[in-house]
Amino acid sequence: MSSPAELNSVSAALLADIFNQLPEAVVVADQARRVVYVNPATERLFGYSQADMLGQETAIFYADRSDFDDQGQRRYNPDAHGGMANYRMTYRCADGTVFLAHTCGGVMHDSHGEVSGYIALVRPSAPVEKSIDTLQRLHAISANPSMSRDERIDAILELGARHFGLPVAIQSRIVREDYLVEHCVSPDGGLVPGTGFELPGTYCVHTLKADRPIGFHHTAHSEIRHHPCYLNFGLESYIGSPIQVAGKVYGTLNFSSPEPCRPFTQDDLIFMQLLADTVGHEIHESMMRDQLSALARTDELTGIANRRAIMETLDWQVAHSRRSGLPLCVLSLDLDYFKRINDTWGHAGGDSVLSAFADILLRSCREVDHCGRLGGEEFIVVLPDTDLQGGRAVASRLRNTMATSQLPVSDREKITVTLSAGLAALGPEETVPSLLRRVDDALYEAKNGGRDRLCEAGDARQ
Repeated sequence: MSSPAELNSVSAALLADIFNQLPEAVVVADQARRVVYVNPATERLFGYSQADMLGQETAIFYADRSDFDDQGQRRYNPDAHGGMANYRMTYRCADGTVFLAHTCGGVMHDSHGEVSGYIALVRPSAPVEKSIDTLQRLHAISANPSMSRDERIDAILELGARHFGLPVAIQSRIVREDYLVEHCVSPDGGLVPGTGFELPGTYCVHTLKADRPIGFHHTAHSEIRHHPCYLNFGLESYIGSPIQVAGKVYGTLNFSSPEPCRPFTQDDLIFMQLLADTVGHEIHESMMRDQLSALARTDELTGIANRRAIMETLDWQVAHSRRSGLPLCVLSLDLDYFKRINDTWGHAGGDSVLSAFADILLRSCREVDHCGRLGGEEFIVVLPDTDLQGGRAVASRLRNTMATSQLPVSDREKITVTLSAGLAALGPEETVPSLLRRVDDALYEAKNGGRDRLCEAGDARQ
């Protein structure tokens, strides 16, 4: 009958013989997570010799140190329960190559039930497993409400770079023959958002011409080996796709490397299209939110700022004037006898006059001025870096233009409309309500004084 020591010796030899025949990599570590055994498949998979691995922390296998720490908390610790667990993990070979693998691992116990170490069996994931893992990560990015649009696009670029094994990732905006980098992943930091290139000098010119995802896995042996992008930057591998937003080409999404890669498959091109569509959706949603925000701040009839928007502008300009010491004026405007226009030509005629006046207002003011409609026939102009003399010049120019303009009230009829105006300059330490009250008083004085005139507010009280 064999002794326990003899049985343990036979069991260890048998297990080693079995592990040596397995196609999966087998890694056994002690309680400190240092490698004590690896089988030949581990050497083939990771590219290290047995001597390189023995005694090292298993962190050498992980693509990301944070994953090593996370697995230590989850399952490779003396308090872990549940036996062996199956999961996917991203690893790194000795030559720096990163790959996704299916892993079965957990705690080993001795004959007394005490933790003696840890074991993991690692098998590179099949392409379909890798795609499923990437799709799950893509969904997690797109569905994360705490991330901004820019953060999501950056995360998608990093995900795509890892999926294809190509370190350089770019989301571009194409405007005629200009190629503008809006988001990018660049390991050496040589590429930053805002960088511009001429479109013909990029591989993306071929992507846009094809109007579909395309890829080159070894440019030196391809039909584009004389392309300026290869001659100037030496990019050997590239895969890219057009980005469509609202049915039009917005730009491109692409991944590249100075090293050749494996040939791209049809599945790679399909996945490339999916990434580009996801980025295009993010851009479209952001543009729609911006448009809705702009609409919420725009007067629907005249197209200029509404009351809310112009009041926010005034608040900011008053605060800026206090900080900078620069002057600020506000011009309050009212169309004379507007009720008669509505009574005579109806609200359609009144709306036509208001819209035409807003156009005149925009043409008469400077680019730095801010125009808004408070409601009805009342308008306001915020004049930054402008004293009373400058405010008078703006008001005079506007009233002169109105005096010589015919505003449409119907398809066949046009009329001349006069304007009453009040002007006030921001006083020292004055508040927004006080400034508005003084400019309104000046406008009231202009209307009560016979209309078609400008009145200036008195000095603000200290």
